Amino acid sequence: MPSTVAVYGAYGHTAQFVVAALRRRDVALVLSGRDAGRLHALAAHHPGAQVRPATLDSPADLDRALDGVVAVVNCAGPFGDTPPALVDAALRAGVHYLDVAGETLVAWRMFDGPEPPAGVLIAPALGFFGALGDLLATAAYGSGPPASAVTVAVALDSWVPTRGSRLAGKLRAGRRVVFTGGRLHLRSGDTPPPTAIWTFPPPFGAQEAETEFPTADVVTIARHLPTQEIRTCLYIAPTSAEASRSQQRFVVEVAVHRDGHEHRASASGRDIYAFSAAMAAEATIRVLQGNVQATGLVTAGQAFAAADFLRALPLDHLNVS
Repeated sequence: MPSTVAVYGAYGHTAQFVVAALRRRDVALVLSGRDAGRLHALAAHHPGAQVRPATLDSPADLDRALDGVVAVVNCAGPFGDTPPALVDAALRAGVHYLDVAGETLVAWRMFDGPEPPAGVLIAPALGFFGALGDLLATAAYGSGPPASAVTVAVALDSWVPTRGSRLAGKLRAGRRVVFTGGRLHLRSGDTPPPTAIWTFPPPFGAQEAETEFPTADVVTIARHLPTQEIRTCLYIAPTSAEASRSQQRFVVEVAVHRDGHEHRASASGRDIYAFSAAMAAEATIRVLQGNVQATGLVTAGQAFAAADFLRALPLDHLNVS
């Protein structure tokens, strides 16, 4: 595939999965980021990849980094800081922008931004917390009148967060974005989140889950699926000191509530960071192929045929019936 893609923050944990996935698909790569030494060390494992260091406070650096590329995938956190400069650079270069951010406040701000020029795709929140629930909800939603509510329930059998995830949680300071009454609202971190019982698909079953979990799916689903309420649930099993990211198992289930009926879709897999990379890489390939339903400022569910996209992902189980 002749098209070239830049990966910014290419030496990060999730980014290295993105780089490897794109290399397997024969995509020419530009490795970019703020640390030149780490970029050259990574490039030693990917012969042929170009190295173009760039700092976010240097538009000239970013312009050089994106020269001749078709798209840039932003994997550099904290995502409260990195998207503005990279989106501006992408717009100057006329290239597509994708990222793996999962922070709700960041997604809210991004989707509040201006529309890009015709034919340019700006797709934030393509990571695990942001795209998977959106795709499942889109697949389950179907056609018909607006839903009364959409629930996104996530279960993890362990979680060993990366430094970026820990920093994002610290910056969030307990604040929660919720969608109720047809609008997004911000809850302060002064009170703990409520809990409720949710019956997850196997192997988790009925668990007491944190509700109002601040996943970016709240923002992405609200962007394009008419509903009055978006509810979220998160259950994390006790994590042992021996737990590893690669062995982590997850289940995500979405329920669309409409006219007294409930339509569900679910998916299970392993390692939310590697899975985020798989989604970002699949999205990038489809953008390069022109296999998109919409451009502009879009979510995964808007840009791609949801069920088809889900079937292309490395899932252990998928139910979109």
